[in-house]
Amino acid sequence: MAISKIIVTDMIMAGGLFAEQGYDVEQSADNLAELKGQIIVGYLEQNYPDVEICADIAIQSQAGDSRPLEVMAYSEASEVDAATSAALQKQLAERIAEGTAGRTWAVRAE
Repeated sequence: MAISKIIVTDMIMAGGLFAEQGYDVEQSADNLAELKGQIIVGYLEQNYPDVEICADIAIQSQAGDSRPLEVMAYSEASEVDAATSAALQKQLAERIAEGTAGRTWAVRAE
């Protein structure tokens, strides 16, 4: 089944990003969202070059449990391909974890 569209959604709970004080939480959350978006789009464009891609990273200012990355891969018949969606979710989650682990996105408050 050929994939025609992939939608990825994620949510950053900015209030829970740091256990310690001294960070610009808003700017750090924006940087993290940008980095996650780059990782997602870069991976999908490389592996699915002719597929429509939509990545949406929401930011909530409060603390709370983060929800898992959601991936929906649609066939040309506009049906969700559950197996491809699950495989992509796992692959993207791993790449995001690796790409954000160094905290290069974190901004110290002045």
